[in-house]
Amino acid sequence: MKAVIIAAGCGSRLKDYHQGIPKSLLSINGKTIINDILDKIRLSGITEIIVITGFQNKVLEKHLSNLKSLELIIKYIHNPRWKESNGISVLCAEDHISKNEEFVLLMSDHLFSADILHQIVKTRIQKDEGLLALDFKIDKIPDLDDGMKIQCTKQSNSLYKIDRFGKQLAEFDAIDTGIFKFNHSFFEILDRSIEHGKSSLSDSCNLLSADGKMLGLDIKNDLWLDIDTPEMLDQHEILTKLLL
Repeated sequence: MKAVIIAAGCGSRLKDYHQGIPKSLLSINGKTIINDILDKIRLSGITEIIVITGFQNKVLEKHLSNLKSLELIIKYIHNPRWKESNGISVLCAEDHISKNEEFVLLMSDHLFSADILHQIVKTRIQKDEGLLALDFKIDKIPDLDDGMKIQCTKQSNSLYKIDRFGKQLAEFDAIDTGIFKFNHSFFEILDRSIEHGKSSLSDSCNLLSADGKMLGLDIKNDLWLDIDTPEMLDQHEILTKLLL
């Protein structure tokens, strides 16, 4: 199993903080976001990582090339269309994932508890299914308006069938944490969605949901945070708990 990290965007809402470098290189409590993500991946047992770069890709690649002590195999893939929707970046990894291989998909600006990734890695899915870590603690989401909202149906103690994704959903059950697991077959869904002019990751996940193949895993009391606005940098209590 490999890990794919989407690190292509420019982080425009945090431009006064990252000052022209990739957002994933922001330092919080003395540690960069990308370093913390890599530490969590290593703890999950995954050693091969694909980083999809875009904005200031050479700066990020230079930083990652200096992290030899982590004992990780890191491959960089530059997405020249990084200004477009994130599904384009995900598709860049297609040729680097084996046909029968699973991969976890992570966002380079999301911090999360190590246990979330551990649970995602060990939860079994079929080759035509996808899995997403879900946060049902809606009243504790710092930036609920900007969150990707999820409608879902309970299947077991921790597993759900995801019915629909959408930031504008009036009724929803949980929030998308940005921590996924897919099989190589997901790239076919991405291709189909992009061909129809719908190039975001959530567009493709909605197609998978329509086929009844998108699952959700309840993170329960575990924590995560999407570092996409200055306000998220003020969530000191959560950040202290999240950073290794």
